[in-house]
Amino acid sequence: MLRVRSKEKRPDDSLMRSFGQRDPAAAEVLYERFAARIYGLGIVMLGNEAAAQDLVQDTFVKLWRSADRFDQARGRLDTWVLLVARSLAIDALRRRVLEARTAEAAHPGADVSQEPGPDELAETGDLAARARRAMTTLSPGQRAALELAYFGGKTSAEVAELEGIPLGTAKTRIRTALLKLREALEEQREM
Repeated sequence: MLRVRSKEKRPDDSLMRSFGQRDPAAAEVLYERFAARIYGLGIVMLGNEAAAQDLVQDTFVKLWRSADRFDQARGRLDTWVLLVARSLAIDALRRRVLEARTAEAAHPGADVSQEPGPDELAETGDLAARARRAMTTLSPGQRAALELAYFGGKTSAEVAELEGIPLGTAKTRIRTALLKLREALEEQREM
């Protein structure tokens, strides 16, 4: 679908003028030069093929309508084309968010309960109990380092400073504590 056939070389400003004047050869050259890149940008930013294909089409329509705005003195054609495509992709993402918010406002919580169900509550309670039991397997230093890092949001350097230990020791305690927790949780799951 998006392969290059033409090797025509025209100055960018001439190419855009011709494109703006509905020259089919200029349109073909621009399409061959940029469609694959715009499509790739669409896949990355929008996440699906249909939206990426729409982005290619919308970009070429916008380029056609604004062909006279291209100024080679201000920058390269490929930069300008991809900025147009990126702006259109951002607009499409904003529309998605707006549509989702509008749908939610029209039908707030229609089918989805925000409260956890009995199964989720039981599972969470069980997991919390297992985690508390696993924490008792840690040494006091490991437990303190882990609590500061994961529950206190501290970096390894901050843990080292707060505990009065070298940075390497803090990192080792955190890593060892995580490994011991994983082992303890796996053992409890097997029971």
